[in-house]
Amino acid sequence: ASADAIDMKDYFILKNHVSEAEVLYKLGPPDHETINDDCYNHVLNKTWFYIPKTKGSNKWISEFRFNGNGRLISKDRYRAR
Repeated sequence: ASADAIDMKDYFILKNHVSEAEVLYKLGPPDHETINDDCYNHVLNKTWFYIPKTKGSNKWISEFRFNGNGRLISKDRYRAR
């Protein structure tokens, strides 16, 4: 599935503490991924981005942040410019 295909209902179904595998199963692979490592506490965080391929006023960028255990800790969604 592309980011254009992420429906708002699928976004809201994914609650905090679901696993990366559940997000991957529901939405498909992300368009972009960042990995942050806190060198002092050795805490790993990932952020997955689902970015619309086409421009338009009704397109949304979705971000999903995971903790080091691969659990969803927050999500955000905003309009593409």
